[in-house]
Amino acid sequence: MRLTHLQSSTELVEIGGTRILTDPWLVDGEYYGSWYHYPPLPMAPEDLKYDYIYISHIHPDHMSRRTLERLDRSKPVLIHNFDEKFLKRNIESLGYEVIELDHGAPFELPGGGRIEIWAADNCDPELCAKFIGCAPVESKFKFTQIDSLCVMTDGERVILNTNDCPFDLSRTVVERILDRYGKIDLLLVGYAGAGPFPQCFAFSDDTAKRKAADRKRDQFIAQAIKYIEATDPVAYMPFAGTYVLGGRLADLNDKRGVPPLDDALQRIEAGLCKTGRGFLLNAGVGYDLETGLPDAPYESNDPERMEAFVNATKAAPYDYDADTPQDEDALLAQAKVAHERFVRTAQNIGYDSETRIVLRDGEGFSVSFDATNAPEPIAEDEVETLPAFVEITVDRRLLGRLLKGPRYAHWNNAEIGSHLRYRRVPDTFERGLYYCMSSFCA
Repeated sequence: MRLTHLQSSTELVEIGGTRILTDPWLVDGEYYGSWYHYPPLPMAPEDLKYDYIYISHIHPDHMSRRTLERLDRSKPVLIHNFDEKFLKRNIESLGYEVIELDHGAPFELPGGGRIEIWAADNCDPELCAKFIGCAPVESKFKFTQIDSLCVMTDGERVILNTNDCPFDLSRTVVERILDRYGKIDLLLVGYAGAGPFPQCFAFSDDTAKRKAADRKRDQFIAQAIKYIEATDPVAYMPFAGTYVLGGRLADLNDKRGVPPLDDALQRIEAGLCKTGRGFLLNAGVGYDLETGLPDAPYESNDPERMEAFVNATKAAPYDYDADTPQDEDALLAQAKVAHERFVRTAQNIGYDSETRIVLRDGEGFSVSFDATNAPEPIAEDEVETLPAFVEITVDRRLLGRLLKGPRYAHWNNAEIGSHLRYRRVPDTFERGLYYCMSSFCA
């Protein structure tokens, strides 16, 4: 078996003469234009040779429409057999054949290898409910579709690809995989989080924001250590999360709490009892599972070149920049319709907080609502009198897309892309609020 690293969580795995391309994101500009690769891919996506594509979940750095539009549509795409079919429909809309695999069911590959796709929560709605905090919804709809894990084997050696799966959610399924195989030869493990915190949140000062970034970094390093200790692999490679923000959000890069890859590996090794098994690969470099050796030593990114690359993107437009902004009356009307879906979701998960959501564009449009009260205009000085609120500021053009619905823009993708700015009073996290906001569309 052989693995070639391409970008982020995109790998090319060779098993008995069959090649699987995993989570292909190879074209800059995902998340509405803000996500870039550094360093750039040393080859064109069209030049890659593979037989199957595996996609773990719907997020654009795993199911990149920009990338899939440039890949070979004759190659089948392997996904988990999700209860909801939006991932399948999205891929099929691009002209691909989709093959759905049941939880943990082996899919035999030409040449004698096989691949298995496992639900992150082991298809256990109660486990997911405890992790997410929305038992009624997950009991009804089963697997949350947060992510999937992947096992690839040639019958002798085993690769476990954890993608973005949180360890505490996936602990049970990892135990099942270990029971089946006994040994993991190569663990692909995440080392960083890609959400909007802390770079998109208001803090009392820069020191407080830096401390929050450090806590986030340490949290994801600790999660990687949990995976490594639980699986005790022959070797492991930290991967995914190697993106930079480009365009006018580029100045947020150093506030994300995402360490450089080599720094992440050092921190992981420092936290392990058994060290010396980790390695890193540059884009286009391979690793042989039989010899346990990479084709070339890892070369760290040059900070000055990386800064120059990011600075060169700052004038690049985002996907929504050419949209015609809607007037305030139209936005308010859409927000009222969107609120109906918000309320239904809140009722389904039992969310009834009195925390007000203040939605504004920074150019005059501002409304306030909660799980009971529909959106109404609110003046800036009135916001400060609210006992508890979450203020979300978003470009008016992107807001227009978000209110239309997920075919145009999705709240979760907008926040992962760092397009939303948050201010919380008091500074507490209510998971249900953000879950319901994903339904706030007309």
